[in-house]
Amino acid sequence: MKTATTIALLLGLCFGAGCATNTPQDPVEAACGGKCDDAQAIPQYEADIAAMNANWSGTTPMQTVEDAYRVTVRLGDQTLVADTHLFGTDVNVIPYADGDNVADVDGNNVERGDAVIAQYFPPGEIGIAVKHHRPEHRELTLGGPGDDMKEHFKLQDTHIEIVVGVERDGQPGAITLNNPQDYQNGRFGNANYSMMFLRPVYPAFLTPDQITAFRDNIRTMLLGFNAVSNFPGDYNGGDPLAANSPEKVREHVGQMIRAIAGDADARAWFQDPANQVYCAELAHISFSAGMIVPLNAANIVPMVGQDTWDAYVAELEKHAAGQDSAFTDLNDNEYAALVDVTLAPEDLRPTADYAPVGNPAARQIAFQPMTMADIVESFMATHIPRDVMGEGVAPIQAAVLSQMKPGLLEAMAMDQIPETDPRRQAVDALFAQLVEVVGTSYGSYDEFRANLQPVMDQARMMTGPRDDTGTGLFVPPSLMHLIAKGRFDDGLMSLRYIGHGVHWSMVRGANAGPTTPTEPTTPAEPTTPTEPTDPEPTSNVIATESGSVGAGEQVYFTIETPAGASRLVFTMDSSQDADLYVRNGDEPTVENFDCRPYEGSGATEVCEFAPPAGTYQVMIRGYNASTFELTVKAE
Repeated sequence: MKTATTIALLLGLCFGAGCATNTPQDPVEAACGGKCDDAQAIPQYEADIAAMNANWSGTTPMQTVEDAYRVTVRLGDQTLVADTHLFGTDVNVIPYADGDNVADVDGNNVERGDAVIAQYFPPGEIGIAVKHHRPEHRELTLGGPGDDMKEHFKLQDTHIEIVVGVERDGQPGAITLNNPQDYQNGRFGNANYSMMFLRPVYPAFLTPDQITAFRDNIRTMLLGFNAVSNFPGDYNGGDPLAANSPEKVREHVGQMIRAIAGDADARAWFQDPANQVYCAELAHISFSAGMIVPLNAANIVPMVGQDTWDAYVAELEKHAAGQDSAFTDLNDNEYAALVDVTLAPEDLRPTADYAPVGNPAARQIAFQPMTMADIVESFMATHIPRDVMGEGVAPIQAAVLSQMKPGLLEAMAMDQIPETDPRRQAVDALFAQLVEVVGTSYGSYDEFRANLQPVMDQARMMTGPRDDTGTGLFVPPSLMHLIAKGRFDDGLMSLRYIGHGVHWSMVRGANAGPTTPTEPTTPAEPTTPTEPTDPEPTSNVIATESGSVGAGEQVYFTIETPAGASRLVFTMDSSQDADLYVRNGDEPTVENFDCRPYEGSGATEVCEFAPPAGTYQVMIRGYNASTFELTVKAE
């Protein structure tokens, strides 16, 4: 009798870069400086399940929208259902289409296919779209075709688009920048090739103004690197990750500045196979460069000289004025002309300069690359969670791990090396040792980890970077996905899920009026929101305040902890975008606070202290002009 176990954890890891190079056909043809929030609340949308089943048929029809983002894994007589493309919250549907005047699932006209995306990414904001094929591939049977297995191991994630909010035809719009440059013609894709939208999360030690400056710096870096970089022919493991350290990132910035300024040698440098840039690598370089090197004279002139800097600034000013420039002349994406560029404030310093003493920012790049050992270890921890399911799953883990080997060899660029080659023999021997350890049932999970650790240490030495070229390091599309799931979070930045892109042909509006966006958020410490229970009696309310703040303005309140209180909860709702800051004792500032949820426009912000003590100072600051209501409850 088959058993069904739902694993609400990640199944499958990425092996290789996995960038798509051409636009897939429809089935019938074999479409914020830290808080990038819209000015108004965003209406909610729902996916039509019948339309989704018609578009993505499968052995088992989907019953809910969440089913599109799960995979059923058949392991002999066991069946595991893994939530590979879910994020522990309800799916937030973000409709998209590449054209205007398209029809929704009910035949209603939609004037602008990017209008809803533009509400999440208003002009100037940036984000990540992870393109994937999970809805088409919702089942995995071990022992299937090798190519199918390899794509499952990549999480079916195949391309990274960088989303940019722009002004299009006089209205807010959204486009994408990609490598290759002409991918999807700068839009989002057809109905069959969906995506997950992610928002960048900036270091907590930055102020809102600094976050805005770094966001703008990333966007300008992105347009520059997109113009001068070249997409590699080998993007499935053979392409080295050249920008693999802060020093290497700075080298790339210098070459980009020179290339935009017209330096032929710098442009040739990006054509060198060692320096070519695949899709997710474009995001990696642009975000890293934007955080590490402010585009101002203080940082760039010592790097490239005054004349080259002046030539770069001249090209930037031409682009800003709507004229042809290197930013567009070197880019096959016509929508690149819509991207706003700006120099960094002259006093802006590298992100690491603002970090507290002891913070690792000086050694970090935006997203920490993966090694093959990282991939294997993450597979061990997430594919079939042994610490949850027990030692009885050891044979299953080993069987699945064995199926991973072809993908691992390809990702290490060793699949074409003869089996008699000593390098290949060393890898084969280590992999066999790993499978043996994984397939053994130990007395406890701790004993298993103790036996696994030395093998993993050896694997890291073998599969990690073999020199400073970046060979052996990877930033594949699924890395962005994993970061949003809370893994591989040791980079300078993080990412968080905001929604699943579903084509307008499968979507309808779920309500008539605007409501608060359902972007999942992780409140800052020390908040600990709990699941709602029975309504609390109003007698717990010890203070209520309401009012309004202008953009950049703040108002203050003082709250005394009642005697005997075990918990103090501050809840603020705002009409547009006000931010809640709470501090024990002293008055909070934008840099000093005990709690700053920092949610989106119109979202409820909560700070909770348990146990509370003494006097709490509250600051409400207007990110945009907004009214607010503050409620404080004691328990």
